[in-house]
Amino acid sequence: MTVTNLTEQNDQDSNGASIHAISKTKIIFVTGLFIISLAAFVLQTEFTSQAYQLKYSEPILLLAVTHGSWWTLWPIQVLFVSTWRTIHKRSRLIKESRTRTRTLSNTIDEPIQYQRLTGDRQDFQQDQQDVVVPNYVSYFKKAIVKQFHNVYHTAILIYESNVHENRSTTHLNQIIENSVQISSTDSISACIKSFLKTPAIQYILYKVMLVTVVLTIAGFTWYGAMSMTYAADVTAIYNCSAFTAYAFAVLLLNEKFAWLKINSVIIALIGVFIVSYSASDTDKVDEKNDGSNSEKNPHPYRFWGNVIIFIGAVLYGYYEVLYKKYLCIPEHLTKIITPRRQLTFANFIMALLGAYTLVILTVLMLFVEVFHIHKFNFFNYGENTRKIWLYILGSIISNLLFSASFLSLMALTNPVLSSVSSLLTIFLIGLVEWLVFDNTLDLQQIIGDCFVIVGFIMLTTASWKEISEGNEDDDVEAVSTYSFPTSTNENR
Repeated sequence: MTVTNLTEQNDQDSNGASIHAISKTKIIFVTGLFIISLAAFVLQTEFTSQAYQLKYSEPILLLAVTHGSWWTLWPIQVLFVSTWRTIHKRSRLIKESRTRTRTLSNTIDEPIQYQRLTGDRQDFQQDQQDVVVPNYVSYFKKAIVKQFHNVYHTAILIYESNVHENRSTTHLNQIIENSVQISSTDSISACIKSFLKTPAIQYILYKVMLVTVVLTIAGFTWYGAMSMTYAADVTAIYNCSAFTAYAFAVLLLNEKFAWLKINSVIIALIGVFIVSYSASDTDKVDEKNDGSNSEKNPHPYRFWGNVIIFIGAVLYGYYEVLYKKYLCIPEHLTKIITPRRQLTFANFIMALLGAYTLVILTVLMLFVEVFHIHKFNFFNYGENTRKIWLYILGSIISNLLFSASFLSLMALTNPVLSSVSSLLTIFLIGLVEWLVFDNTLDLQQIIGDCFVIVGFIMLTTASWKEISEGNEDDDVEAVSTYSFPTSTNENR
């Protein structure tokens, strides 16, 4: 297959302008993912809240079934795309067959020699056998194999950049060509075996494991702190991960320090603290008026709880930057690799994160059960059991949508913008609970929400170049999506 290489001179068009103009596709993807992430997070929060109100009491189990479900995302994508391509292939071949049938009919009506007509019929019958009765099972399997090639070629670029420090923006298909090739037959098992043996994929698997450990520990701090301190403290401190993400981005991603960005993060965090502590006063009064807590402090370990959640905020910001550094398209290629390819790889990484999380938490829960440290309550909630698990199912689906869109946003933009954009959910949750559940929306909370919105607008303005710049097509997209590697032609 012949593809067009990116060349240095292509970086400038005839007018001297950069080829990396505004990518409408990228803007559409970022906007859509942003809206989905906000809506999904609000739904997840409300579903989880309803489950806890019905006395659900297993946060670790909830973490396992929500984060653990991420592994399904990429397999679902692979099956859906492969099925769609197979159906599309069948429809196209049937259309071609009908077109040839009409052509033959027109030929029969013409005054031509019988021998030529007989030859046309024989040719058509042979074509009809080739076109109308293809091996769709083989084609479906080959479509699955192609998607492994797609992911593998992206992994090669990340591996070459991070391990061999290859910063080339030209002849990307040649970089892929010179790397270890994986099986391109229609055998899925052979493809997976060769896929897992490649240095690029082993590198990705190792980095995903490290990122999963950091993310899981960060998640544990949230659940631990919730039992030791006020929910308002947890909300406010945990959302400081937007600031720690920026600090780590400067250190690890070599992001330039910009006062507009840092001020936007600070303004958004001020808004979070205002919103959090506007609700905390009422909660604290209610707890003090409760007969069981009237004689003692309801949260005697508040200080240590706040320390734990602060560590969680640092780890969560660290997780976001690690993900961006080791598991996303390198910075020098983000403007020339299509958004669709970046999102596809983000889904693959999310599936790995989910698989690792499920294994880690399952082993942990089995250990806790076997040694009688804690007995997990799965279904013993009386008449509320069915309703609780329906809410948990809603939480799982919402979390899947939120996490997929959040990771994809980080792949397309940067961890800081994704973190600050997630702070907008505080405003949306307050608005939903005011409209749906008649919760009070006081002036202090509105002021805090305004701070968050202003901070987000400032950061979006400062990050517009990263959001909008990109390429609509690239040579790697042509190599990986529509064919096997350039060195493999026997199955095309």
